[in-house]
Amino acid sequence: MATSRAKLFELAHPDLSISEQYLALVTSGQGESHITDHDRTVVWQGVLKPLAFSRRYSVTVRYTKGRSPSCIVTNPSLEELANGKSIPHTYTNKTKYKGTQLCLYLPYIAGKNKVSEWSPKLSLVETIIPWASLWLVYFEDWLACGEWRGGGVEHDPEDSYR
Repeated sequence: MATSRAKLFELAHPDLSISEQYLALVTSGQGESHITDHDRTVVWQGVLKPLAFSRRYSVTVRYTKGRSPSCIVTNPSLEELANGKSIPHTYTNKTKYKGTQLCLYLPYIAGKNKVSEWSPKLSLVETIIPWASLWLVYFEDWLACGEWRGGGVEHDPEDSYR
């Protein structure tokens, strides 16, 4: 009986557990992390300062096994900084954290696309946190020039993703 290539890939590259994500976050030396929700969710809270001349941003990343991670800038208020303009590449924040939820990558969106650029095989420390920092660079550029030069796919802020 032959094993499919997909099954062999899954065996060679398993999803990272919540404990493994937590350990990577803690050993990164950035921010604070904790596990909640009966060991199904890891939360990271820290400060990102993407460039030497950038402001400091308080950020919360929440990842629950089986769902896409969410990344929220909690301080300063990006809406206030945008001065009434609609901020590109954000989602309507449906989390318990107050702030702006960032769109950092192409997620799986039911009925629109079949794959996500992020997977549970990837480390939050190596993807979501640096992607958030890069997003903030493009946000600051957008504030200065009025044009989003960070690329990405346009989407409805109300799109639900998993």
